[in-house]
Amino acid sequence: MVFFLGGGKWVSTKNEAVRKKSGVERNLLYSNVAYDSAFRTMESECDDILIPFVNYLFCESYRDDAVVSRMRNEQFSGGRNHSSQKRITDSNFRITQDGVSKSYHLECESKPYDGSLLVRFFEYDSQIAKADSDIEFSKLKVRIPNAGLLLLRGPDSVPDRVCIEIETPEGSVSYHVAVVKESDFTIDKIFEKRLYLMIPFYIFNYEKDLSDINKDEDRIKALTDFYKDIIAKLDEEHEQGRLSALSHGVIIRLTHSVIHKFLMKYKNVQKKVGDVMGGEVLDLPEIRIAHEAEARGMMKERVRSEAERKTLQAEIDALRKENERLKRNAAKIKS
Repeated sequence: MVFFLGGGKWVSTKNEAVRKKSGVERNLLYSNVAYDSAFRTMESECDDILIPFVNYLFCESYRDDAVVSRMRNEQFSGGRNHSSQKRITDSNFRITQDGVSKSYHLECESKPYDGSLLVRFFEYDSQIAKADSDIEFSKLKVRIPNAGLLLLRGPDSVPDRVCIEIETPEGSVSYHVAVVKESDFTIDKIFEKRLYLMIPFYIFNYEKDLSDINKDEDRIKALTDFYKDIIAKLDEEHEQGRLSALSHGVIIRLTHSVIHKFLMKYKNVQKKVGDVMGGEVLDLPEIRIAHEAEARGMMKERVRSEAERKTLQAEIDALRKENERLKRNAAKIKS
């Protein structure tokens, strides 16, 4: 099994025996590989998904043409015996508009919230701040990024902002981590606020009822119709120009991957709802085609001979045909 982690990184399990020995199989529901993959893919590939989410979470007003710069997301913290431990943040990026830049650090958490998350945030934020620091002869200036958390599971008692307070010899300073809970949103509110990033994880809101739904054909059909309606809404967002073709396809395929993972214990629901969303892997053709087409476009500027141009055009035509095939497959799934 292969998982896409964003930024061109892939992780694969070696074989079934290794998975069982490592305990991965026993904890599939709480393994956040598929969920992290979905979150990182949207953050790293789709500005028109990321920007509206940042606007809502941090009360910003970025336009769609704001520039998103992805930063290094591998952070190193000190371990025992002076060793270094590498940890990967879900996202670390900067947004620039009208000459003003701000940095952001987002995490997506599939396990129920507990206070230990704040320790992880502080570790990541301090490392990000260190990397973005300014040093003078007698002064070090560090910048803590705007920090935010998408919480896929409860509890409902988690406030909209949690606090990290740092005591220094000259007094204390603090900053907040903004929190968005999946359970606080209806699908209509998600579309109203353009919080497309939350759509693949909406199935978490059905967690308490899945055992009963799995035994009831009428409720399975209702849930299937619900996801058909989501696809129709995504189609409308794309047609109205609020969502790019790339992001439209990415959301549908990531929703399928999350549903497939989340519903592993509920095979009846998994099959019916999964068939609606289509696709069975997390290899996103839209991203691959977009990247390859961009590379071909850059190459076209450099080629000189007619033979090279013809070869290039043939490759571009092949990509276009592949894209059309994917669209036809998606249309069949929706019909």
